Amino acid sequence: MDELGNYIEVPEEFWSFETGKPLAACRLCGKDLMMEGTNYLIEKAFRNDETIFEHAMCLDCYAKCHESMSDESKIRIRDYFAEHVDMKQRDLDLLERHGTDHSKWLGHCMVKGYPLAECGEYQIYGYCIDKDLVFSGAPYALSGEVIEEILELLSPQTLGVMKDLSAKLFGIDAPKDLLVF
Repeated sequence: MDELGNYIEVPEEFWSFETGKPLAACRLCGKDLMMEGTNYLIEKAFRNDETIFEHAMCLDCYAKCHESMSDESKIRIRDYFAEHVDMKQRDLDLLERHGTDHSKWLGHCMVKGYPLAECGEYQIYGYCIDKDLVFSGAPYALSGEVIEEILELLSPQTLGVMKDLSAKLFGIDAPKDLLVF
């Protein structure tokens, strides 16, 4: 793991609300995420503090999903975040001020700055390596307002990809109007 120590054991906020345990398998391919050195992403969505959906996805599956997005959508998303957040500076500032206190990294919408307590809907994201949450770009939270802004940027092709991905991840109860990366 990172010699800088910018990681902690995956905190309960990122655990499964159904099992009360860490998300241990890729939702798409079933890969064991607890295997040493396995890189993966966790995404959880909340409405009024109730979990709407959650999933963990290995980087191989994430890369396949990302590649299936249109170039237009990838550029628009990249530009949106570049315009609103200096990720490198954010990492430096948060590490300097709060270290690996994940609650400080997740306390506000990364783009709008709203406290999550004021957001009816929000999503949290984490980058993990086996049993650890890594503080590099993530963890972060996005308000429902930001999710809506990003959805408006997506091409019809990418919206179709997102719909298909939601169906694979969640079946017939696929979330509507939520961004699944």
